[in-house]
Amino acid sequence: MFLNLASVRKVLWMSTILCLVLFFHTNGIAAGPDDLEGTEGGATSDGLAALEGTAGHSETGVQTLDDGIVCQPTGPCIESATQIPLRVLPRPFSHLYREMMANDDGIVLANMPAFKPLYVFNRQGLDLSHPAEPGGWYQVGRSRSEAEGWMQAKDVLEWHQALLVSYTHPGNPLEGRSPVLMFRDQATLEGIVDDMDMAGKAKSIYDEIGNGKTPDTLVSMEPRRFVDITRQFYVLPILQWSQTQINGDDVRLLQLAAAVPRSRGADTLESSDYRNQAEVGRTAGSALLKDAKTDIVFVIDTSRSMQPFIDMTKAAVAEMTKKFSAETADRFRFGLVVFRDSLDVAPQLEYVTRNLTPDLVSGEKLVEILEKDGKATAVGSVDYAEEAFAGVEVALQSKWREGALRFVIFIGDASSHPKGHAQNTTGKDETDLRREYDDAQVHLFAIHLQDPRATEDHPRALAQFTHLARVRGDDASAAIKEINAFEEDQYRALVEHLTSRINDQLTVATGGKPTGESVPLEEFDKLWESALIEYIGKEATPPKDIVAWALDRDLINPADKSLDVRVLVTREQLSSLSQALDQVVQALMRAEVTQGQFFEALQGVAGQAMKRPEDLGGPTRLADTGLLPAFIQSLPYKSDILSLTDDMFASMTAEQRSQLEWSILAKLDQYRTINEQVDAWFRVNDTDPDQDLVYPLHLDYLP
Repeated sequence: MFLNLASVRKVLWMSTILCLVLFFHTNGIAAGPDDLEGTEGGATSDGLAALEGTAGHSETGVQTLDDGIVCQPTGPCIESATQIPLRVLPRPFSHLYREMMANDDGIVLANMPAFKPLYVFNRQGLDLSHPAEPGGWYQVGRSRSEAEGWMQAKDVLEWHQALLVSYTHPGNPLEGRSPVLMFRDQATLEGIVDDMDMAGKAKSIYDEIGNGKTPDTLVSMEPRRFVDITRQFYVLPILQWSQTQINGDDVRLLQLAAAVPRSRGADTLESSDYRNQAEVGRTAGSALLKDAKTDIVFVIDTSRSMQPFIDMTKAAVAEMTKKFSAETADRFRFGLVVFRDSLDVAPQLEYVTRNLTPDLVSGEKLVEILEKDGKATAVGSVDYAEEAFAGVEVALQSKWREGALRFVIFIGDASSHPKGHAQNTTGKDETDLRREYDDAQVHLFAIHLQDPRATEDHPRALAQFTHLARVRGDDASAAIKEINAFEEDQYRALVEHLTSRINDQLTVATGGKPTGESVPLEEFDKLWESALIEYIGKEATPPKDIVAWALDRDLINPADKSLDVRVLVTREQLSSLSQALDQVVQALMRAEVTQGQFFEALQGVAGQAMKRPEDLGGPTRLADTGLLPAFIQSLPYKSDILSLTDDMFASMTAEQRSQLEWSILAKLDQYRTINEQVDAWFRVNDTDPDQDLVYPLHLDYLP
């Protein structure tokens, strides 16, 4: 079950509900690579460490070793602490045998796909006292429905948690980060990180690679082009990790395996085929971009002060379409989303948002729509802020063309109501929306029209607009222009410049000649470059079938993150998490309205769904109730919600409760969106049933 955010919001009491929920966004969960918790060497109690355990099994049909793994007669083995099925990752060139005998006649499947997760159904005779050459056997299968054979312990790696990493957007070729280097052992990587001249030592390795050499200590390298895990799925499971500091900042050394579904073969730098494609730069000629298309959706505030700017936007688009050739015109499609404010406080505004282009249209058609329906209202709302976040959210849901470069041009003169405000209709803020835009590969250009009479709103609006317009791969840059709302000529010049620049950039990229002088527009040009890097990355192939050590930061500039931690979730896990959070929100509502204690309210809301509702009355922390899925509690990230107690709830201010409630509701809406995106879910193995499809969820999507 995925929560319908609109229906829940109708149930919330307008004033009272703003006082709900936990201490989440205000204090933050800080969930990401910097928030992995553990000890030096990666020896943690929750499964990120090296293999642990002793040999032994039970004759009763239920096998229990002292490492917390329980294997039952039916179904896969389960980690008792998390209730997650135990999985292993096959090493390269390993075989699946019919029985626990390593002979050629007993091979069921030869040369198993490397590092593609398998479910474990039994473990026999395990001896892990010599980690380099473990003894014993694992009974495994590609789906959780049945075992298919046995593999030797020396041929697999246990993967206790569904933690993996993804490559971050590398940024532009000149100022972006360096590709991730993958080393044979931890000691080599530590030697570089601990060197007084870490950047210099790392640069010498990149220079060697550039000169066609491969240091003996190096296994492989991330491609220079960007491989986006949400578009081209790969698996980089975390096997072990250790923590250190660089310039006072926590960094992680990670042992990773690498796999790509339906692909085989070790991708090392010794492999000429892999090396050649990995070293291709992040720019490309017109041949690669010859079929590129561009979708542009305008998001425009239609409050009563905006009519002149709507008219000038219409004129600029009309002028842009006049410059199209027949081929260019077909490459562009346009959309229009308009927004005003919440109807709960100003019903005379007619709408909060309106998508005037259910299907993207030609430039000429957009001009007609702007003329007919793009009208500013003649009435005002109750305050200066508008529902900009709602317009930005609706634009993200546009029917983008497959493979097109995607842009939103956001035009407004006021801030949006923050999360928790009575007139915020989305339950989201700029951080939530920016994350969703990144996952959808949509790039936003913002135009902030600044009214000199509303200077007190400028800092708030500018902060929101700037974050929404952040250039992916370059956190220091934002695609935003500030315009004096009383200087209409400034806006006219900007929007004409912008539309002309978009036209010229696509024309040049696809091998044509610009229709006019291609005058640089730095803010947009960086956005365009970021989008092209994503587009070009479709041709890159991530490394596979290797085990190596890597740093989660750029070795030359460690302030830049190179790897982003994610958790691999199934639809079932995401659904159970959604249901649990829905019950938490309801309990917080009830506790606030009745002035009761949180855990009493939680028992009343969730008790009917639990086998032992009385268990909710005993724990002092939400984490101990068993309500939230066990896999959440096992993950090494920080979460204030799991630490929630009655005392903490009682001590919260109304604003803190409000902020956390809306943060939870925003996440529920994100889960619903992810669940509905058919193309976002992947099969790790071709035989996986639909319920085992997975999604690489950001840690900061978790509560």
